[in-house]
Amino acid sequence: MTQVLATDFKYVEDVVLQSKSSFALGMKALPADRRGYLFAIYAYCRILDDIADEAGTVDQKLVDLARWRAKIDQMLMGNPECPVTRVLYEAVQRFPIPSDEFYKVIEGMEADVRGPIQRPEWDQLYAYCRCVAVSVGLLSLPIFGRTDKSAQQFAEELGYALQFTNILRDVAEDWSEDRFYLPYESLIKHGVKDINSPNLSNVLEEVANKAEQHYQAAERLIDQTGSKNLKPALLMMVVYKKLFEKMKQRGWSKIEPRIRLSTLEKAMTVSKLMAFG
Repeated sequence: MTQVLATDFKYVEDVVLQSKSSFALGMKALPADRRGYLFAIYAYCRILDDIADEAGTVDQKLVDLARWRAKIDQMLMGNPECPVTRVLYEAVQRFPIPSDEFYKVIEGMEADVRGPIQRPEWDQLYAYCRCVAVSVGLLSLPIFGRTDKSAQQFAEELGYALQFTNILRDVAEDWSEDRFYLPYESLIKHGVKDINSPNLSNVLEEVANKAEQHYQAAERLIDQTGSKNLKPALLMMVVYKKLFEKMKQRGWSKIEPRIRLSTLEKAMTVSKLMAFG
């Protein structure tokens, strides 16, 4: 049987912490004996995301993603071959993790690489978000300690809310990288061709309305079914909701500078978790 090494857990934690992602905050809320597995899931996603985002040819990126697909194949067959998959293998042995979701994340990154994604229709945008955001939540839930249908619905709603928040936050940066994730139907409706179009704020507001609907749906599910074992996800929700609220307050006519939260703002925002009991 494959033995996970202490250095494997250190490796996946370092990948996440070096990324300086807000997601590291949520991981700290987990008990120590589960935390390393969550680090492995996010390390996996971080590595795939870097393949899609960093310099390189389309062909080489697709080859690199195909290698990870093969690594997941080997891991699920009991033959993990690197620190990330060794930790993931132990995770899938301990928890009822939906293994198909590992492949969904790869599919999302392949879409980014084959793109770049430009003016997707709403259905296409939702399909992309399902792969790159919702899958992460569904992979994480069993490690949190929740596998019930309501928790899965919560993960879906929150995944869409977080990804739409990212899209709104990164419009200018994505445009500079030849990516334009705003929905085709809204762009046509408001006559928007690029980020300098005067009606861009109308499109951003429509995406923001979708994000807000998903945040509200996630909050309703928590009210109905309880927040037990969902603290890491709730931490992410309150932090991203604060980012969203700051953008909304600034107004959708401004897309720069990129909105951030200070350390103090993060600390104050996290205190909202008390409202969930």
